[in-house]
Amino acid sequence: MARRQLISKCLAAACINRPLCVQVQTSSRNVTGKRGVAVKSPGFGHPPPLLLHIPPLVTRPQLQHFSTASHAIGDSSPMLDSTTLSHNGKTCLLRWQDGFQSEFHSVWLRHSCHCPLCRHDNGQRLLDPATIQASCTMERIQQTGSYLEILWRQNGEYHSGHVPIEFLRDHNYNEETMLATRKRVKCAKSVTEIPTVQYDEIRSSQKGLLKWLQQINEAGLSIVKGVPTEDSMVLEVAELIAPVSKGIYGYTFDVEAMPDAINVAYTNVHLDLHMDLVYFESPPGLQLLHCLKFDQQVEGGESVFLDVFSIVDEFRAEYPHLFDTLTKVPATFQKVHYDRDYPVHIVNQKPHIKLNHLGEVIAVYWAPPFEGPLAVAAEDVENYYRAYEMFAKALAESAHMLRYRLQPGDLVIFNNLRILHGRDHFTLNGGMRHLKGCYLNIDLFKSKTQVLSKLVGDGRPAKRVGNQCFF
Repeated sequence: MARRQLISKCLAAACINRPLCVQVQTSSRNVTGKRGVAVKSPGFGHPPPLLLHIPPLVTRPQLQHFSTASHAIGDSSPMLDSTTLSHNGKTCLLRWQDGFQSEFHSVWLRHSCHCPLCRHDNGQRLLDPATIQASCTMERIQQTGSYLEILWRQNGEYHSGHVPIEFLRDHNYNEETMLATRKRVKCAKSVTEIPTVQYDEIRSSQKGLLKWLQQINEAGLSIVKGVPTEDSMVLEVAELIAPVSKGIYGYTFDVEAMPDAINVAYTNVHLDLHMDLVYFESPPGLQLLHCLKFDQQVEGGESVFLDVFSIVDEFRAEYPHLFDTLTKVPATFQKVHYDRDYPVHIVNQKPHIKLNHLGEVIAVYWAPPFEGPLAVAAEDVENYYRAYEMFAKALAESAHMLRYRLQPGDLVIFNNLRILHGRDHFTLNGGMRHLKGCYLNIDLFKSKTQVLSKLVGDGRPAKRVGNQCFF
């Protein structure tokens, strides 16, 4: 009797009157006390559940096309006009009331099912990907309220579930949408001056904080003015964004000329343009440098910044073959230093430029001070160094260079994966130049930017940040 009631519920779900999803798992142990059938959600340590065999209620030709009712998903969300199954249930075409059309594969929709068996309330997926075949088909689809109800079939077994309409519009993958999305997240061209914001503004409101984050995200860098010149302030400012990352230099580091320096940054010598810590698999994303002291008698010491993504685009257009070499022949980045309190031996081989599946630049690595011996095939050596030389010249001769003399109370923050930084040689003349620095994870920064944009801003997507993401 219990089994009959269970099958009746599944048949009702198959009619797509409501978002009900039931799976049956056979068991050698009778948890219900009747006929060895247990109804439960799949979980770790359990064998894959079997779907009930539900015979189609109507023949396929009757299900190919039907109009859907108009249901508002939100104030600005377009509504569906009609849905059509095609390719024997392998795909479906959705037509929206604003004239937009989007096509979805059955297997894509199956992996996006939002029913309780497939997705937890917190958004995490629960389904076992090993149980979903690429050949699964849709028997019927229908809009019910704010959901698209779907009955899938796989090897004669059925699954009834649903996907939110708004989710489908947000995540449709037609070419037009994908290109538009990529255009919106592409980094802007180099700025001609560094944007600034007041310290009081970023700490007094979420909108002020968002303004700062979007400056960093869109321009690649920003200067916070009026930060109290206290040793701990770099941490306080950083934690407005995310927890500070601890690395081989600790949570914070002091940039000042000192004897027996473990890094050339802790001297007064000229620093060529570079990124920090590129020898890590995932280099730090944001770097903060808070100017605690920069006496007037100090000569030189100006900070230099350059948006490497703009240079890469220009270099690709002018020297396509050299650009190609830098995407394929790997450089050796390393930090091998035993004579320090925390001995380090890190070697990482990767190309200077990384592309996604569409050939777009998604990451650049440039740090000549921290490069080790090239270790590639003999036929690649000269080609690599020719490309390396020309790219270095493109950087050094760029008209996009930004130079700035920090003042006490200034805090510069920049995307270490996008903005190269350097420093002019300086002479102390009895004065002092002291910066306090720290690093932040780039993904946490991007997340904070996107969250605040959605909650208190205009909802614009965060730009690319050079973290190898293919989007």
